[in-house]
Amino acid sequence: MIKKILTILNLLLTFTLVILTLYIFNIIDIPFLHKTSEPGETVLSPFGVTETEQTPEETGEKVERKKSYDELIKKGNLYYEKGFYNLAVDSYTQASNANPSKIEPLIRMGELQLILGNYEQTKLMGERIVKLNPQTVQGKIISAKANIGLEAFQEAKNIIDAVMSDEPEVAYLQGELALFTGEYERGRGLLNTVIQNNTNQNVTANAQKFIDAMNEFDTYSAGVHEHLKVLISKAYVLVDEPIMAKELLWNVVRTNREYRDAWIILGYSYLKIKKFQDAVDALTEAKRQDPENPQTLFYLGLAYAGADKTDEAIKELELAEKNGYEPKIHVEQKLAELYFQKEEYEKANNKYENVISLNPTDVDYFVRPLWVYIDKLNQPTKAVKLAEKALLHNPNDPMSFNLIGWAQVADNDFINAKKNLEKAIALNEKFNAPYLNLGWMFERQGNFNKAKEYYKKAYNLGTGDAVGDLAAQRYNALLLKENEHFMANIFN
Repeated sequence: MIKKILTILNLLLTFTLVILTLYIFNIIDIPFLHKTSEPGETVLSPFGVTETEQTPEETGEKVERKKSYDELIKKGNLYYEKGFYNLAVDSYTQASNANPSKIEPLIRMGELQLILGNYEQTKLMGERIVKLNPQTVQGKIISAKANIGLEAFQEAKNIIDAVMSDEPEVAYLQGELALFTGEYERGRGLLNTVIQNNTNQNVTANAQKFIDAMNEFDTYSAGVHEHLKVLISKAYVLVDEPIMAKELLWNVVRTNREYRDAWIILGYSYLKIKKFQDAVDALTEAKRQDPENPQTLFYLGLAYAGADKTDEAIKELELAEKNGYEPKIHVEQKLAELYFQKEEYEKANNKYENVISLNPTDVDYFVRPLWVYIDKLNQPTKAVKLAEKALLHNPNDPMSFNLIGWAQVADNDFINAKKNLEKAIALNEKFNAPYLNLGWMFERQGNFNKAKEYYKKAYNLGTGDAVGDLAAQRYNALLLKENEHFMANIFN
């Protein structure tokens, strides 16, 4: 009976601890745990989320201050720059709700939905922008691009052709859509105008790719019409318009099935839009026509990998490498990833170390194999040796000191680990990974309070990144471990 009561008490305490942890991490709210704050006082949560809160005199209840439009835009821009696109969309949505008359958040959301491949959402954003301000060119550009993504090419052309503007992207879109529909001279003229004006470097560079394709075609005295389409399709791929490339190329291979280059570019276009089985089919046809072409084999390996056919992917990639595919580092890196997926960690790290040998000055290449040595293979000595190589080739990079400190923690060399991790922080005090690894060091030493302190710092410095998430998980795990220890002391 007593044993059952103790078990129930243990479960209740564990449940309470989990709830409190969720509260600490701002995942849930527990109103009675808030301290009453004075009007305008800044309240610091245990994990660094600060909000200015007011307490109305008549109720004494806390009211969280809403962020202003400008604050939300700034926050969205920060997420956008860091590549946290979904978080950026959320901030821009809040900004739009805060000030519905502004088109900037709508434009930003339209751009982000394009990046994310959400073309229906992009189209809705374009329509909202145009409705809010019928004269805005950006809304029509976004609408045209959304329709390209939806393969409504004529609708895209109708929208952009109706725009009268000196904006270089307008003439560029008009030009590339003219080429798509076979209006070659009109397209050439529009794209040459973009190049001559040269008011936007990115747009000018993209326009030049199409002009280069047409100029190459002109060098053939008896150029075949299908060849021009293939050259233009290649330009579409180079400017990241694989949907347009795919559409043009299908017309080519339907009339000429023996056009190997068309099949290769078609397969690559399917790869870019993540239609992996279609990519496999197209590249298999290209391989049939030229079984030893390293480019075909490499892309076919990527297509099989995308289709979750790992063994087939490895086979094609190894053939591509054997046949001289360049750059070799791309093959080695993909093979490393595939062996990692198969949990063949020794093979994976052999490939990762080949990648490092080809480019030891990119410190990011060291991270995954180091983790494999530490976490999967339990070979900390090899991890230290690899981290020393990272430091040798990247002596001024805080990541190098973080990596060797991390490896030394795994190898129980705590004195040198602490020195190197503190050096990483000295080089960049906002770099959260060394704080995480210092927390791990203190945890391994049994100093849980210090460990939690550093995990909290790592979490505070993160903006939803993997390091911050891991810090939160480890902090949480320590709380549970301390609770178990507490229960054992009470009932022993």
